[in-house]
Amino acid sequence: MLSTALAGAIIAISFSAPPGPVAMETIRRGLRGGFGPALRVQLGSIIGDLTWCIAALIGLAPLVQVDFIRTTLGVAGIGLLMYLGAMGIREALKQTAVQATAEAEDKKGAFRTGAAISMANPIAVGYWLSVGGALVASGAVGTDAGQTASFVAGFLLGTLLWAFIMAIVVRWGKQLLKPAAFRAITFVCGAAMLVFGFTLASQMLGALL
Repeated sequence: MLSTALAGAIIAISFSAPPGPVAMETIRRGLRGGFGPALRVQLGSIIGDLTWCIAALIGLAPLVQVDFIRTTLGVAGIGLLMYLGAMGIREALKQTAVQATAEAEDKKGAFRTGAAISMANPIAVGYWLSVGGALVASGAVGTDAGQTASFVAGFLLGTLLWAFIMAIVVRWGKQLLKPAAFRAITFVCGAAMLVFGFTLASQMLGALL
């Protein structure tokens, strides 16, 4: 069971580490509010990560292949990415420096945004459709409840570890950066969100046409 839990933790970190929408929002919020908002975005994203992980392991992930469900998730994800991208660019273009205290940050908003990004992220859905199916098919998970529970527990611990690592890195980065750098990084995060959104939109349109 320990090896299964370790495999879950390794997969969690390999899934969370590549730059993506959650990372961009973590950086943007963290530069404004510090450790707390950055951590809350990461913790919120765990909701979606766990949902898709469990869905794949118990055989529900193929439901996402239903046209209506896939299209609904795609539109929601694209809309959210476009909105967050526009917000980031708007903040970066303000004349005043992009700074705020943790108290001024909307605590629930950071958590909800992280959860919404991960739940509506077609990339996460595609990942678990492939990786989750392969894990079940290989017998690495899904053979019994204890094995599956160990994998999910390891996955949860891995995502929690990565959440704290990301929040700490952003917290220390905020201490070292000057206001002009805040604005530049915020702009890059916003632009990256828009790129993610446009890429997903073009992929979805290509699949429909």
